Amino acid sequence: MLVAALLTPALAVASSTGAGHISVIQVMDGGVVLFNHDGDRTALPGCATNQGRWAFDGSTPAGQAKLAVLMSAYALNKRIVITGLGACNQFGGMESVSNFYLAD
Repeated sequence: MLVAALLTPALAVASSTGAGHISVIQVMDGGVVLFNHDGDRTALPGCATNQGRWAFDGSTPAGQAKLAVLMSAYALNKRIVITGLGACNQFGGMESVSNFYLAD
């Protein structure tokens, strides 16, 4: 049983945040969107080294919808709550966004 537990890959831990404001929105070559968020965050996955920075692929229809909501929240100074994927597959050191919603 111990051998099976040791051979099972560790599950990535997705983090989430409390409500917070957005800043420093950056769109990279290829459509990756990076942004800062100042809400309290749960434990980061092992790949994430940047506590307040998040990433998502803005080149897909779903990513474009996320970007539209993100820019609206930023322009209106609204807070958002974020849930991560537990992986840093869009940009090294930054957890990828699963979803977010407007908190107020």
